[in-house]
Amino acid sequence: MTHMPEKSSQKKLTSRIIKAEKASDILLQEMWRLRLDYLELKIERDDDWERFCSNLRQPRTLLITFRDSRGDLQGYFTFAFNPVEHEQRRALLILSKYYYVAKDFRGHPKITSAAFRLLPKIFLRYGFRQIYFIAFSFPTSFVSLSRTFGKAMTLQSPDTPDWEKHVLEEFVISQNGSNWDKQAKVIRHQNVPIGEDREDSKSVSKLREEYLQANPDWAEGNSLPIMMKFDWPTIKAVLKTNLRRRKRIQGSNKAK
Repeated sequence: MTHMPEKSSQKKLTSRIIKAEKASDILLQEMWRLRLDYLELKIERDDDWERFCSNLRQPRTLLITFRDSRGDLQGYFTFAFNPVEHEQRRALLILSKYYYVAKDFRGHPKITSAAFRLLPKIFLRYGFRQIYFIAFSFPTSFVSLSRTFGKAMTLQSPDTPDWEKHVLEEFVISQNGSNWDKQAKVIRHQNVPIGEDREDSKSVSKLREEYLQANPDWAEGNSLPIMMKFDWPTIKAVLKTNLRRRKRIQGSNKAK
């Protein structure tokens, strides 16, 4: 009998939420090594490791890790929580600085749903503020997040409201200092994910073109700050995606 390889949605994953200040050096080393498999470093390895640890040790930062049935790390993402107030409007900016998943586990429903476990604690600690997710993106992450949230706002776009533009740029400056290019509105000297130059499918070519208009020189190590509003339409879209993936799992299991 021939055994077909398991699809990512069929493989078991367990998730864990960890406060960054309590993360062990061993865990950080695991996370860093997984990350290196998907990056073209633009700086020295030692400098990258130092920057990685420094970013993860920031206050109000959580790590969400995913391990397979053997206990091996197969992915993680990080959330740093930043409450802001501007023009008498309050919001919570959630920076997802690092997001890496091993190829065999991409699209797994556990990864999509893990963040929802945080919502009650977020509202309890920060109140009912408008939530925005922020990422420093390259083409693939821009496409993925745009499709997940329905829209990704950039500083270059005339469609981005002035309030969001101000809050986003002030936050990016606070996080990146001299690496921020105020004129081009991009972050310089960033590591480039591997595979960003692969050919696009027709379904994402329009989003990629939108990205290239805002950040044509991304291959030089320039990332594009983006902001996604977390609202009810977004929640419904994520839930529908997760439900579709779970149905796919059930269908595959019945076919065995």
